[in-house]
Amino acid sequence: MEDTGTILIVDDSPDNLNVLMGLLGKAGYRVRPALSGEIALRAVDARPPDLILLDVRMPGMDGYETCRRLQANKLSRDIPVIFISAMQDTEDKLAGFRAGGVDYIAKPFQAEEVLARVRTHVELYHMKQHLESMVQKRTTELALSEARYRVLFEDSPLAVMVYDPEDWCILEVNVACARLLGYSMREMLGNLPGFALEPEQRGSLRTLAHTLTAHSEGCAYTGPLRFVHKDGHIVETEGVVQRIDYQGCRAQILMLQDVTESRLTEERLQRVTKEHSLQLEKSTYYDALTGLPNRMLLTQRMHQGIAEVQRTGSPMAVCFLDVDNFKPLNEHHGQEVGDRLLVSLTKLLRDGLREGDTLARVGGDEFVFLLMGLQSNEKTDLRIKELQQRLTDPIALDSLTFTLTASIGVTIYPQDDADPDTLLRHADQAMLLAKQNNKGGFCRFDSAGDKRERGRQEAIEQMRGALARREFVLYYQPKVDLKTNTVIGAEALIRWRHPELGLLTPGAFLPEAEGDEFMIELGEWVIGEALQQMERWRTQSLDLTVSVNVAAQHLTRSNFMQRLSAQMESHPDLAGRLELEVLETSALDDMGKIEQLIASCRHLGIGFSLDDFGTGYSSLTYLRRLSADTLKIDQSFICSMLDNPGDQAIVAGVIGLAQAFGRKVIAEGVETVAHGKILLSMGCSLVQGYGVARPMPPDDMPTWVKGWPSLAWQTLGSLRVNTLI
Repeated sequence: MEDTGTILIVDDSPDNLNVLMGLLGKAGYRVRPALSGEIALRAVDARPPDLILLDVRMPGMDGYETCRRLQANKLSRDIPVIFISAMQDTEDKLAGFRAGGVDYIAKPFQAEEVLARVRTHVELYHMKQHLESMVQKRTTELALSEARYRVLFEDSPLAVMVYDPEDWCILEVNVACARLLGYSMREMLGNLPGFALEPEQRGSLRTLAHTLTAHSEGCAYTGPLRFVHKDGHIVETEGVVQRIDYQGCRAQILMLQDVTESRLTEERLQRVTKEHSLQLEKSTYYDALTGLPNRMLLTQRMHQGIAEVQRTGSPMAVCFLDVDNFKPLNEHHGQEVGDRLLVSLTKLLRDGLREGDTLARVGGDEFVFLLMGLQSNEKTDLRIKELQQRLTDPIALDSLTFTLTASIGVTIYPQDDADPDTLLRHADQAMLLAKQNNKGGFCRFDSAGDKRERGRQEAIEQMRGALARREFVLYYQPKVDLKTNTVIGAEALIRWRHPELGLLTPGAFLPEAEGDEFMIELGEWVIGEALQQMERWRTQSLDLTVSVNVAAQHLTRSNFMQRLSAQMESHPDLAGRLELEVLETSALDDMGKIEQLIASCRHLGIGFSLDDFGTGYSSLTYLRRLSADTLKIDQSFICSMLDNPGDQAIVAGVIGLAQAFGRKVIAEGVETVAHGKILLSMGCSLVQGYGVARPMPPDDMPTWVKGWPSLAWQTLGSLRVNTLI
C-alpha cells in the first residue's frame, strides 16, 4: 500500500487511539500514538509528523496548550493540527483555531469524515512543503534557469495562480489551474484573481491578500473557496497563499487543491446521518403500526402535561383504554385483520381528540389518551363518553364489519398527585375494575381509597416486622366461676410492645390487618404461644384452660385443621385445655363448614366458643345449627345492664337460650361486683372482665390465681342461683 504520510494521534483514551490508528493505518498512513501532550511534544521533536490529530480534553496539559507549544516551536509550527473533541459549541471551535488548529473533528467519529479531512490537510501540508521546496529551489535557481522554473510550475498537479496584490491582477497561471476552472490561460491572465469566485467570497480573498501583504506571515490558509467553473458548476477548493518574488516584483501565489469530491462525500455523510437520526427518533418514540406516540414519548408528554397543570391549574385526565374481547377476535380472524382494526380504531380515537390532547399506544390493544384543559368532572365524563361512542361506529374491512367496545380507566391529576408511571398504573387499575364491573364502561381511580390501602399495607408490613422481631406478646384475662369462687381458665389477648408507642391493645392495630393473609400468620403464632405458655404454667403447678381468638379467614382456611393438629401433636398433654373463640358474625357465611370444624376440634380435645353472642342477627340459627360448647355474652349488654332494662332482658334471654340448648354461658365485661350479683341471680356464674381482673402478663397469673377470690367477691358464692328454663 502506498505510504501517504505520517500521522501523530494525541489522545488519553486508548480506545480512541485504537479506533483512529486502525482506520488511518488501513488507509495507508503511518500512525504514531501519544497518550498526553507532554509525550506528543517529545515525539514531534524526535521525528516531526505530517499531521497531528489532537484531543482537546486531556489530564495535565490539554489540547489547546499542547497546540500553542507546537506553534511556538520552530520545528513544529507549520505542522497542521486537527482538534478532535465531543464539544461542538462554536466557542470551543474558535478556541481551537485561536490556539493554531486548522480543522475540527467531532466525536463520535465518522470514518468517511476523518479520512476526508485528514487526506485534505496532509495533501495541503505536502503541497505546502512541496511548494516551499519548489519556491526555495526556484529562487535559488532562478538566476540560472528561468526555463527550469517554468517546467516545475507547469508540471505541478496543484492549481497555481500568481497575482499582483496591489494591482489585483493575475500575472500567471498553470495548466492545472486553467483545467480546474475551465478557462484558457489567455482568458485568465490579466483578469481579477477572484473573477471566478462566487460573488460573496471575492472580498474574502482580497482581504486575505491584503493581510498577507501588511503582516509578516509568509503563508496563509485560504479556508474553503468556491469557484464557478466556466460551464457553471461549482468547484470546491482549499489552498494556501504565499508571498513570493516574481520576476523581481513582490507577488503572491495561490495554490489550490480540488476538494469537490471530499465535500460531496461529507454532504452525503451528513445527509445519511440526518436520515438515520430521524429514523432512530421515529423508532424510539413512535409505534410502528399506528404511528402513535409509544410509552416513552407518552411519558415525556405526561411530564409536559403535569407542568402545564401546575402552570394553569386546569386538571389533566389520564385515560387507559383496553379494547374488549380483542384477543379472541384477533385469534379468529388473524393478525393482519387485527392490525387493520387497530389502525382504523386509531383513526376513530384520533378524530375525537382536541388540540393539546395526546393519544398513545402502549400495548397490543391498549391505548392511553391525555385530556388537557379540563374544567369539571362532568365535562371529563362527557369527553370520555364521546370517545367511547366513537368506538361504536362500525368498522368495515373488506367483506367484514366490526363493532368494538372498550373499557376505560381514568385518573385525574392533580387529585391523583403522582408521577407519570404511577398515574398510568392507577389508570390501568381503574380500567381493570371497569372491565370487571361492566365491559364497555369506564371507572375512575379512587386516589383517596388508594392512599388508605397503601397506609393499610404499610401498617401490615410493620406488624409483619414486629412479629419477626418478637414484639408481640400475650396477656391473659382470668375467667372465674362466681358460684365456686374458682379460676376456670383465661383468655389470651394479644398486645404489641411497640418500640415508640408503648404497649398497644388489639384495637390499635388489628383492624388494619383484617382480611389480610397476615391474620393467618399471626393467628398461628397466637395458638402456638398460648400452648407453650400453658406448658410453662404446668411446671408451676398451674393448670388452666386457655381460649384464643381465631379470625374467620384463618378458621375457614383449607389447611386449618391440618396445621392445628400439627400444633397439638407437639403438646399432647394439653388436650381438653385449649378453646377457640370465634365471633358470632364470622360463622355466618358457611355454618355447615363451621360445624364440621367444631366436630374436628372436639375430636382433638379442643373446645369451641361463640364470642360476642347476641350481636349478630342469626343467633337462634347458630344455637340450632352449631354445637359450640360455650356462648359468650357480648360485653356491650353486660356493661349497661344495671341501668338499661332492655339490655338486662337480652342478657336474661341469652342465658335462658344457653340453658335450653345445654350450652355453657359466660359473661364478659363484668366491671363490678354488682354485675356479678345480678348475673348470678340470672343463672350465669361464669364471668370475666375488669371487675374480676384486667389482662395481665403471663408471669403474674400464678400469683393472681393464688389470691383469688378477693374479699369483695368472696360472699357471692352463697347467693342463690336462679335457673331460667
